[in-house]
Amino acid sequence: MKRSWILGTMAVVVLLTILVAFINNDNQLNVVKLLTENDNPSNVSEREMTDNNIDFACKLFRTIYEQKKDSKEDMDRIRSIVVSPISVSYMLGMLNAGANGKTRQQIKNVLGMSGSVEQINKYFMSKKMIDEASGLDTTITMKIANSIIVNESKGLRLTQHYETEMQKYYNVQIESLDFTNRSNLQHHIDNWCNTHTNDKIGYWVDFAPNAAMYMFNAVYFNALWTEKFTRLNNAIQFITEEGNIYDILMMHHKTQAAYGKNDLCEMLRLPYSNGGYSMYVLLPHEGKTMGDIIQNLSAKKLEEMQSHMVAREVDILMPYFTILNETDLKGVLSAMGMPVAFDESSAEFLNMARRHNNLCVSMMMQKVLIEVNEKGIKAAADTIVDLSQKEDLNIKHFHATRPFVYYIVENNTGTIYFMGTFRGLEGKEPLRIVPEVTIVE
Repeated sequence: MKRSWILGTMAVVVLLTILVAFINNDNQLNVVKLLTENDNPSNVSEREMTDNNIDFACKLFRTIYEQKKDSKEDMDRIRSIVVSPISVSYMLGMLNAGANGKTRQQIKNVLGMSGSVEQINKYFMSKKMIDEASGLDTTITMKIANSIIVNESKGLRLTQHYETEMQKYYNVQIESLDFTNRSNLQHHIDNWCNTHTNDKIGYWVDFAPNAAMYMFNAVYFNALWTEKFTRLNNAIQFITEEGNIYDILMMHHKTQAAYGKNDLCEMLRLPYSNGGYSMYVLLPHEGKTMGDIIQNLSAKKLEEMQSHMVAREVDILMPYFTILNETDLKGVLSAMGMPVAFDESSAEFLNMARRHNNLCVSMMMQKVLIEVNEKGIKAAADTIVDLSQKEDLNIKHFHATRPFVYYIVENNTGTIYFMGTFRGLEGKEPLRIVPEVTIVE
């Protein structure tokens, strides 16, 4: 008996920021003055802030892609990229609330948000409420968690104002631990990461006992497609941008789907569950590359492309893939325009901690795992695909048999949770080998 499958996506991310403190002998900081400094408040609509956040996501993704491309690695060996822009946004929002002076201005400029600290905080609080509302759909799991662990051995204490803001707007879990007890610290962090990523990402960096504090953001997303896909028994040829050919497992579906195209690519919308979230797949035209698409990504461009999509009968081929990525965001965000936050001589986070006037971000890392794969549900008949058949002019073929760009959005606001590229088989020689597929039960 043949079986039918539902294709699902599981994506998890942990973002880690380490702040190192240099104790100042002058403890007479006028914290009240710092907290009330003019933040140039302005009336910025939530729609404008969301568009700015989408622009930030595109710029972040583009910068990471360009830095990978400019590395000395052989392009055919560079891993597929996956990043969670919303996770970085949350972390920058938390840092922004504790920063002041040039440090705060650069963070706001990179985020693209011109509002006051309170407006930015309220924006992220509203985002969390939207995420929690997704829990009403039992087939989707979306969780976002934030944590701050303070090094009590350094005598560091968060200001009451900052602690209140973090708990009110970001629902941050705030704790104090002795960082000199490294095994206890690592066990504690490992437990927190596993708890908030459903045991997918645990302890993954070496933690420094001299750090002032650690800040974490974890995002977990798990959903099923709205409609069923069928697993193909035979592998399909996948051609990389370098012209190498792999055999790769694919899934097939023929359905009514939102489809569009422009001069760079074809675009397909694949909804999850009841349609609250979707994956958009951008497949470059022959002669175009993923880089051509990524260079043109922006909130305005994506909205324009999506507005021109129409319902079509589409024959879809998509690969299974599992990608695990670590990204060092220090160089990325510095290149985007906020180097001061990472400079121990000029970073200003005076609104964050008492009696410490020299905090700086010493490390900012993100680890993302995304799995697009199958989950069995019931017995049914397979659908067979004959790739050599003559194309029916009434059916659009969307066959992702070459590298593509994708992103996962919350449809109500258009907020981008994950963005990535799929290049093909990860770091392997161009042999005709069928990859192992990870099954998420």
